[in-house]
Amino acid sequence: MALMLLLTASGVISIYELVRTRTSVSGVITKDANSLTASQEQLDMVQQVGYAMQEFIFDSSNAAVAALISSDSLAEMLLGRLDELHMPAAAEARVKELFNALHTEAHSILSVEDGVKRKNAYLTGFMPAYRRLIQEWSGVVAFNRQVLHKDVAAIEQNRHRAVMPCTIAVFAGVALIVMLNYFIMRYFVNPLIKITRAVENTVEYKSPFRVSVKSSDEMGALNDAITALAVQVKKTGKAEVT
Repeated sequence: MALMLLLTASGVISIYELVRTRTSVSGVITKDANSLTASQEQLDMVQQVGYAMQEFIFDSSNAAVAALISSDSLAEMLLGRLDELHMPAAAEARVKELFNALHTEAHSILSVEDGVKRKNAYLTGFMPAYRRLIQEWSGVVAFNRQVLHKDVAAIEQNRHRAVMPCTIAVFAGVALIVMLNYFIMRYFVNPLIKITRAVENTVEYKSPFRVSVKSSDEMGALNDAITALAVQVKKTGKAEVT
């Protein structure tokens, strides 16, 4: 009964933990994946702006100008998703400030017609702002990866915690069975075997019935009764039946 109750309780706890883990895993992983994807998209967008600006500086192609202009709408859309991201406390304000600085430098270069001045503005204004923004966004992406890994580790820990009650119950059940078997063999089976062999020896070989059972329970009472019967048989030559 105790083993059954132990296994039942452990099973209920394990089922509860597994259901709770399954419910939370989907939402957590989805949120982390979306945040990581959005941060990576932001980083890719900034890099595309850098490539487009580099192409504009050295080739002055219309395609580069179009890419720079179209990046404005993309940036506005992605910056509107900052609330979806896992970010350090002050990162959102820094990102907006750095992107505004990059945006200002890019549009000021587009208005410069002289090639030499354009390259100087690119090297002294755009590139420092670009590097700072890339560095900041790389940190945001790394932060999102850390959050995802942390949540995965927590989920793995919850999975082990859900399985642990069953594991403990199994080992406890095995230990309980071993202990129960030991006590049954020591206090019931082994004394009964001794009494049986002593009775057989008394009947077959007329040897004295001598069995030492150090117990005051039913086995001790049985041994005392058979000892008294053996003594009576030895005195009278037969067992008196009443």
